[in-house]
Amino acid sequence: MSKPVLYYTAACPPCRTVIAIFRMLNIDLEMKSINLSEKEHLLPEFGQINPFHKVPTFVDVDGFVLDESRAICMYLIQSQHPDSSLYPHDDLKKRSQIDRWIQFDISFYSMIAVPFYSTIFGLPIDQFKLNQAKETLKILNDVMAGFYGRFIIGSEQITLADVALYFTCTMMEVASDYYDFADYPHLKTWYERVCHSLKPYDTDGFFVKAIEALKHYVQQCKATNNDSNNN
Repeated sequence: MSKPVLYYTAACPPCRTVIAIFRMLNIDLEMKSINLSEKEHLLPEFGQINPFHKVPTFVDVDGFVLDESRAICMYLIQSQHPDSSLYPHDDLKKRSQIDRWIQFDISFYSMIAVPFYSTIFGLPIDQFKLNQAKETLKILNDVMAGFYGRFIIGSEQITLADVALYFTCTMMEVASDYYDFADYPHLKTWYERVCHSLKPYDTDGFFVKAIEALKHYVQQCKATNNDSNNN
């Protein structure tokens, strides 16, 4: 294998996080798209690579296999660019703050994505979880009020924590019927700052197209659900 391989789905925010880190580190990569709606992740050949049938899944040039987006990103930075400010190896406190936000992002994603998954599966919204997500957004907005134009750990440079949380927050754009960035001005400022920082790594429009495609898919699901309810 001449270069690492990433099995991914563009619609998946954690997959986009990994792809962004690859691009920021300037690592050559072979990308293999997995169509979840066609159940390609359940094919036996993919199960041989990842028995959990999950994306993203990363295979290094030596055959080393790793899943879970945050683990992949940490591995890439530490193995390829250990001096990167994305996840600094020489500052334990900064790295611990990044770890803290990454751990927060895991639970936050499961909350903020509730309207999305309810829509695509035609299920009623879990109002408790939606309220929980909105309350967390309010707290996050208040915390970000103290950033004063900086990134998430108070640094002048973007970190892995910013990238991971940014792609999670793209779900707010997809579920705009339930979330409005105008309600969270400090979060919006940080979000736009990260978006601007990532633009040099999206010259092909991959990230923008992924969000637009996901929005379109949600609208299709809503139309299908409405038709089913009317019949």
